[in-house]
Amino acid sequence: MNDADPGVIMEANPRVGDRYYQEFAPKVAVDQAKVISLNGSATVVYGSFDNLLVTKETSQLDPAVVENKYYASGVGFILAETVKGGDERTELVSITSGSCP
Repeated sequence: MNDADPGVIMEANPRVGDRYYQEFAPKVAVDQAKVISLNGSATVVYGSFDNLLVTKETSQLDPAVVENKYYASGVGFILAETVKGGDERTELVSITSGSCP
């Protein structure tokens, strides 16, 4: 796609209020994130976490849906909750160590 631009999955030094595109391909994927907290907490199947980075994620292609995602330093993704436009929840249930084939 010639009019697509690279996006950012996670900033190296996030600050509350930062906004960025995770994907930018007009009419295909226009996903945005905003950092809303650096000290969030969550309990998931795997365990409880504090000091989480929390983002609010939206898409211009589906503006009725808002999702909050939680990330732990050294672990990564912990939890995603749809807070507007649905009731989906995706959470960390296990961590497997090892190398990829």
